[in-house]
Amino acid sequence: MNVSVDQARADSAAINARLAGLLRAATVEVYEKNSPKVLDSFFSAGADVYVSYLPGDDFRTRIEIAKILRGAGYNPILHVPARQMMTRQMLADYVGGLVQEAQVTRLLLIAGDSTRARGDYATSLQVIESGLLQQLGITHVDVAGHPEGNVGLSHERLMKVLTDKRDAAKAAGLGFGIVTQFSFDPRPVGQWLGAMREAGIEAPIRLGLAGPANPATLLKFALRCGIGNSISAVQKHVGTIGRLLKDTGPEGVVKGLGEVLVSETGAHVEAFHFFPFGGLAKTSAWIRDALAELEGASRA
Repeated sequence: MNVSVDQARADSAAINARLAGLLRAATVEVYEKNSPKVLDSFFSAGADVYVSYLPGDDFRTRIEIAKILRGAGYNPILHVPARQMMTRQMLADYVGGLVQEAQVTRLLLIAGDSTRARGDYATSLQVIESGLLQQLGITHVDVAGHPEGNVGLSHERLMKVLTDKRDAAKAAGLGFGIVTQFSFDPRPVGQWLGAMREAGIEAPIRLGLAGPANPATLLKFALRCGIGNSISAVQKHVGTIGRLLKDTGPEGVVKGLGEVLVSETGAHVEAFHFFPFGGLAKTSAWIRDALAELEGASRA
């Protein structure tokens, strides 16, 4: 009996330590120019901070935000939406500006919200294969991972796409990582991590989490980002969203992933990545409180 109790305590301590480590290494997405003022409430100098690029944005504004973040001591990682890059010259101007003016060396490549290309690039793979990134001074690229699938793409196709991007980055001499879409359910995330392991895709992973927000906001972004394979799959999560709000944040997802993250299946996860839909202040406070709870449990 004592052996079982001791083992359970050891297992719980290992999970708490792992979750705490991923929270300390957390990354976050921002959009506004004044974000450094709020980032300072949790994120320390040198932290990676991702900067979104939404439809209709202009790349000069994104470069200015990158400069502000760099000046505040953070490491800006900019989204590059392939389908909004009209020409090779536009891509070169955007990435070149990031490198020259904000010392950016790492990018997050995404297809973008558009369903079709506006110009020369339809996929992030084409951006990697363009040869421009390494020429301009980029050393590392992240790409998107979709634990709950992506509309119109089979599981097999998604794995093939990730493999192709990894291989293209390696051929280009670029570091490679994966940042996943957020999820309200730990089960598909665990299954996706298992599928990645089976497919032999060994790359650093940052697991997406939705920061605390009200139900309407979370559902709006879930629908917009295509969480699940259909509207009905998104609606299935409404009950989970309610629980997340009751708990003030993604506790259910984080704790539900504990056993997976201490196993070999979760070995390549290096950090949690937060989408602060309810605001940076709420997300920062949630991370701080979650860490305090985990560290308190470890001392008990």
